[in-house]
Amino acid sequence: MRPRLITRRRLLQGSLAATAAIPLLNAELARGDEAVAPKRFVVFYTPNGTLESQWMPTGTETNFTLSPLLEKLEPFKSKLIPLRGINMNVVVNSNIGSEHARGIGGLLTGRALLKGNFRSFMSNNAGWASGISLDQHIANKLKPSTLFRTLELGVQVRDAEVRGRLCYSAPDQPIPPREDPYDTFEQLFGAAVPGQGGSEGGSAALDRLRAQRRTVFELLREEIADVRPRIGAEDRIKLEAHMQSIREIEQRLAGGGAPDGTGAPAPLCKPPALGARIDLSDDANMPAIGQLQMDLAAAALACDLTRIVTIQWSYAESEHLYPFLGLSENHHAISHQWNDAGKAKYTKIHTWFAEQLAYLLGKLDSYKEGDRSLLDNTVVLWVTEISESTQHALTNMPFLLAGSAGGVFRTGRFVDYLANGGRARQHNDLLVTIANAMGTDDTTFGDPEFSTGPLPGLT
Repeated sequence: MRPRLITRRRLLQGSLAATAAIPLLNAELARGDEAVAPKRFVVFYTPNGTLESQWMPTGTETNFTLSPLLEKLEPFKSKLIPLRGINMNVVVNSNIGSEHARGIGGLLTGRALLKGNFRSFMSNNAGWASGISLDQHIANKLKPSTLFRTLELGVQVRDAEVRGRLCYSAPDQPIPPREDPYDTFEQLFGAAVPGQGGSEGGSAALDRLRAQRRTVFELLREEIADVRPRIGAEDRIKLEAHMQSIREIEQRLAGGGAPDGTGAPAPLCKPPALGARIDLSDDANMPAIGQLQMDLAAAALACDLTRIVTIQWSYAESEHLYPFLGLSENHHAISHQWNDAGKAKYTKIHTWFAEQLAYLLGKLDSYKEGDRSLLDNTVVLWVTEISESTQHALTNMPFLLAGSAGGVFRTGRFVDYLANGGRARQHNDLLVTIANAMGTDDTTFGDPEFSTGPLPGLT
């Protein structure tokens, strides 16, 4: 009798939905549906620029030292490309909107803002961006065969105007991010989360809940049981850890207790107390909300539910509070405190953001795809809407790439276009370079006046 096989995709959809930070099985029985793993694109946005002196690495292309604001990324240094000398000239000279609004509007579109009535800092004439964003463009061109063409996630974004929108399906057509990880979980994995309202005490509601909570893990249980005797001890340990991890993330989202230790899913049909649900409006919960969104982003990519994800932390010109860092003033106010005390507070916030990116990179790197990891098959772009915060600058942007998009980018280098008398490059061309790495044939992107083609020295 021919032995039953579990494909990589089905295994991921079941036992990896919780994004356990351990590698996939090495056994040949868990083999991929495709000969080559797909490429993925992730945008990681954080607000209010940076301190250039504390962000830019030092040293040479291949012998460089990460700066204080980047030191949390040291474990992934060999998979990084910090960039120096990237300008956003497409929005520098525009008179529409503040630098913050212009910056976030142009980050992924490579185009200036349209006129409108949104207020942003000292300006009240800002409209939406005038072009499609790179994530949507890549999805339109490549038409990935995934359940979700793209996935837009937000962490306490709150602003519904131009400052709070990163992605655009077309000119003047912003895409709001998903800010509720509970809703994200239900949409991705088809499992209802208790505490979402409705008559949870009725038998009909419980029956629906029981049906919805039949996760793919449960549906795959028979196949997993068939495979377990034919894999090695090491792989068996990994498989058990994966199966445990989905139970844990379900309970984190539902507010349930610890797993029961029996090897079967914990009883999730009993609605938990609503008080256990994370308050999405509380600034103190930003770390927990962000971690859930990053876990779900990694799961969606690993399960091939999508290949393009944007993660947006707050909004441009953010006035978010960070009580969990011991700070009482808002982020934007701190970004303009130019004394040493203000810079220390600002550094604390942006070091924390680097730590969040390190968490996401670690999740992606934990999934093994042949001789590479999910991170290796992904290109992550870390962006912010301005550069030097004290000057509202839109030149020498603090952009960073992580992952090689399946070997396209040569990582572990500090690419400095200003070194040795070099000239600055346009961020539109960085967007073209990423599009090409993902598989498009674009020669320009965004406003063609500010785009001449792919950047040199990255691939």
